[in-house]
Amino acid sequence: MKTIASLLLVSILFAAQQASACPFCYGAKDGKSTEHMAVAIWFLFGAVMSVLGGIGAFSFHLWRHGRMPLEPHQELTEEDLSKYE
Repeated sequence: MKTIASLLLVSILFAAQQASACPFCYGAKDGKSTEHMAVAIWFLFGAVMSVLGGIGAFSFHLWRHGRMPLEPHQELTEEDLSKYE
């Protein structure tokens, strides 16, 4: 049990050392990679919002057309014929 705990502790320490080596963790505001990451985040945000907007527009389309009255030829085909039997 002690060996598993010690291996876990060593792996966490190595992972923390690797994570602190990147410029994003230090907050490098003038780095090129930080600028590119900001552009990528905004692009992905726009892509997600456009997909959600499309889903919302399609839902509104279905809601609006679901509230429209039936055409006269459709009302005849959906008439209850059990009263004629």
